Amino acid sequence: MEIYYNQARNSNTIITLGTFDGLHLGHQEIIKLTVNKAKKLDYNSALFTFNPHPLKVVSPNNTPKSLMSWKQKRRVIESLGINQIIVKKFTEEFSRIPYEDFVLEYLLKRFSVKEIIVGEDFKCGYKGKGTPDRLKKLGEKLGFGVQAIPSIKFKNKEIGSTYIRNLILEGRVDEVKEQLGRNFILDCEVIKGDQRGRKLGFPTANLHPFADYVLPPLGVYACKVRVKDKIYGGAVHLGLIPTFNKNKFSIEVYIFDFSDNIYGERIELEFIKRIRGEENFKTVEELISRMKEDVRVSKIILDKIDSL
Repeated sequence: MEIYYNQARNSNTIITLGTFDGLHLGHQEIIKLTVNKAKKLDYNSALFTFNPHPLKVVSPNNTPKSLMSWKQKRRVIESLGINQIIVKKFTEEFSRIPYEDFVLEYLLKRFSVKEIIVGEDFKCGYKGKGTPDRLKKLGEKLGFGVQAIPSIKFKNKEIGSTYIRNLILEGRVDEVKEQLGRNFILDCEVIKGDQRGRKLGFPTANLHPFADYVLPPLGVYACKVRVKDKIYGGAVHLGLIPTFNKNKFSIEVYIFDFSDNIYGERIELEFIKRIRGEENFKTVEELISRMKEDVRVSKIILDKIDSL
């Protein structure tokens, strides 16, 4: 797979456009359709996206929290078989370009686009005037086709990034897979903490996410952890550590059957199920007892999943 940053490649192309902020099952269907259609015609398949998210430029206060890092997004897109990712830096100047000029200058002239495949709610160009219907009319004049794909539903609920974020915000992380096609995963760096967990008998890895993720409520979650291409079970705590009067948010994961030094490593934290909310324990002994129970429950949850 090739990645282009504001570059051109003059070859017949079937292209899909969007922010693809979650790469949920609906996005994946659009990408698969683009890939399959391009293969049938012996064309290139391409995905055109923007960085940063357009709302970060035109309406910063309404910018949605991330569902994945760029590294994660690239990996998922590549797994779907797309030939090219085209990344356009989204600026205030670019946001003022009419959709007609965007299509002509950035798609037709640079990539010889023969067909555009988008979701039915897609919009592009200044003030979002480039709707699928308007793109179809433009295509009739300029010689390209447009296909708008209806939203996909699961259990009578439309699959969408906003709904997925709400599931995460409500702590319903075990329901996310039905929409994403995978569990919610944080791409993180292991950083140094105060080593309190080690003193309590539960050495934890303190994590710093690589993206401004939407995060579930404070508390403890059963999780899986990918370290150097190996998967381990774990229990992760998101919170302010009230028992020790700490008022600083942290993400700390206790990785089962693991003792390696991984400071500075890049790991992935996969949320499986919420166990409990944040609690303030009166004594350290109460905290240790609860942590033992959290680990026990996490292992039961993970064993049940692994046996399916």
